[in-house]
Amino acid sequence: MTTSQLMSKLFNLPEQRPQMPERATEKLTRSKTLHQRSEYRRTSVERLFIQIVDCTNAEKIGTTVSCHSTESSARGLRICADEHIPAGSRIDLWVNISARPGKFFLSADVRWSSQPENGLYQFGVELINGPATDTAAWRALHT
Repeated sequence: MTTSQLMSKLFNLPEQRPQMPERATEKLTRSKTLHQRSEYRRTSVERLFIQIVDCTNAEKIGTTVSCHSTESSARGLRICADEHIPAGSRIDLWVNISARPGKFFLSADVRWSSQPENGLYQFGVELINGPATDTAAWRALHT
């Protein structure tokens, strides 16, 4: 799917930010200890869309999913979604940061994925450089 097709899908989706249950938010902030991380992550609930570019489940390739972040850093994000995205998948992300105009187009590899909790799957992604991505601007925002 081309970027223009992805953008047309994104703008046709309803404008609503998903709400996480308070209990789930508490568990997310207590997840990993700081010494296990390679860099600082900040809590951030931002609306985003992903498109699965490559996946072990061929039926998921090309699927666009509306979801939200729970943490972000210069090199990655923790994401919650209604749909399972397996580790090893490659995705394109369209991130809308509410406190900043515009959106970021990013590419990433899914590094880990969890079982659903309260109906939501969690997965962690590591950003990769790709053609026509906003990776440099994203990293500048987080440093």
